[in-house]
Amino acid sequence: MEKINVLYIDDQILNLKAFQASFRRIFNIYIARTAAEAKQILNQHEIEVILSDQRMPEASGVDFFESILETHPNPIRILVTAYSDINSVIDAINKGQVYRYITKPWHDFDLKLTIENAYQLYLLKEQNNKLNLKYQRIFTESSDPILTFDLKGRIIDYNKATLDFVKTNKENNLHHRSFNSLLKYKSSTNYIIQKLESNDSIKDFQCQVLGKNNTTKDCLITINAIRDNYGKIISFQAIIKDFTERNKLNQLLLKTTIEAQEKERERISRDLHDGLGQQLAALRMHLDVFTESTTKDDSDLAKISSILSGTIKDLRKICYNTLPLVLFDNGLIKAIDDLTKKTRTATLDVKFRYSNHFPALTKSLEIAIFRIIQEFVANSIKHGGNLSEINIDLIYNEETVTLKLKDNRVGFEVNSLYLQKGHGLNNIRTRVESFDGKLTMESIPRKHTNFDIVFPFKLDEEKELN
Repeated sequence: MEKINVLYIDDQILNLKAFQASFRRIFNIYIARTAAEAKQILNQHEIEVILSDQRMPEASGVDFFESILETHPNPIRILVTAYSDINSVIDAINKGQVYRYITKPWHDFDLKLTIENAYQLYLLKEQNNKLNLKYQRIFTESSDPILTFDLKGRIIDYNKATLDFVKTNKENNLHHRSFNSLLKYKSSTNYIIQKLESNDSIKDFQCQVLGKNNTTKDCLITINAIRDNYGKIISFQAIIKDFTERNKLNQLLLKTTIEAQEKERERISRDLHDGLGQQLAALRMHLDVFTESTTKDDSDLAKISSILSGTIKDLRKICYNTLPLVLFDNGLIKAIDDLTKKTRTATLDVKFRYSNHFPALTKSLEIAIFRIIQEFVANSIKHGGNLSEINIDLIYNEETVTLKLKDNRVGFEVNSLYLQKGHGLNNIRTRVESFDGKLTMESIPRKHTNFDIVFPFKLDEEKELN
């Protein structure tokens, strides 16, 4: 183990020699009779522990410690005094950042232990300084926005990446702006507040952040608590990762995959309808002709005819579930209207309303909307219990298409939506995300479920219209 570098300042040469004689085999000892000599030694050597006599002619020990705070902040300071002057001790602690004080004459063992403990503190400070430098480098150079905010949510520090990410040209800084003001939706704010109240960290929370010039960015936010030396939380650090471009690529991939699936479904549906379906229909027609021409009362023929009719009905149902050809032949409104008629029963009222002059959409968006409605209706019927009403509203408003779905029986805990494993909800989410849509859910268990889905849609930019 390397020896500790210790500097002792005292205007009395005998005190210096006594100190040197006592500890030279244990520590690397440097001695100085004046503040000027001490500063010269500090400039030439890496001193880890400094002892200074309080009463010196040129400057007191407290004054010396205070004078080197900026130039040499790391060495641990110990005040040596022959007087029980509590005011000097308090002054030393406040002004010179003194670790300990000892009185003359000192006890060698106690002083040795004090110096060794001071050195341990020095090592901790050095480690802390290195960590701080590393953090500051990461904080400054990171391409990801990093910011800190206090317990009231006010931003207190941020790096350049944060400024580039959220600042508009007219803003000077972000200090004291609310961290929550960066989030687009209040639901995200509520989630973060609740999470930090129950836990001191959040990892990779997906939400939308208001970027530069009020653009919307898809982001992952990680938040960690910053604590003081007593473990008390004093602030929070947030790291924002922008994955907007990656999300767009994912949306494109999802959209392409879904479109490929739907094309294959269309092919299968048409093959079944035009091929096997036509053959079964022809077979039933011939069987009906044969049955009418024979005089024999054959119950087996009647059974065959009934089975054949049931098979044709099942085949049509399979074709419709695979892909309703009415959607391709007559458009979205007619397909939804056809679905509501097929779903409506004596105990279940299915209502469909839509905007006047509803525009033609891209075929891929029409299929997505239809599939979402189909999924919602199927889940409502499956889990609805005493379900009696389903409402479907399709609204076109300037640059958006809004789909509102509501039933009066299903319901579930909205807070557990992110944990849902059901294919139905995941299918709906996937289709909404593939068109950069926004899904909002409101639900009360065994009361009702509301889905509000908004798709961006500019009529004048669409190329693949019906």
